[in-house]
Amino acid sequence: MSKRLRHIVLIQFKETVSRKEFKYIEERAATLKEITGVNDLLFGENVSSEKLNKEYSHCLSMWFTDEEDRDKVYLPHPIHQKFVQLFVPFTENVLVFDFWE
Repeated sequence: MSKRLRHIVLIQFKETVSRKEFKYIEERAATLKEITGVNDLLFGENVSSEKLNKEYSHCLSMWFTDEEDRDKVYLPHPIHQKFVQLFVPFTENVLVFDFWE
């Protein structure tokens, strides 16, 4: 099997985010899968019983075939840029971690 580039975004949302705002953010996150090169988009809430999440409550993950799909297609894509502009103001912290699997 070929290697894939896993892209993980850990998110700590502000406490002031309403359920309605969160639902909208979640719906907009789903639009990222429309971008060519985005595979297996997942968005979920932390459910670990270990309590080691350092206040990161949600994760957005996907994988790419190569760095070009991530760097030249996904990152500058208007759908991604629009999502970043929408969701960053609702966050306290964001951690991005990419690795080859």
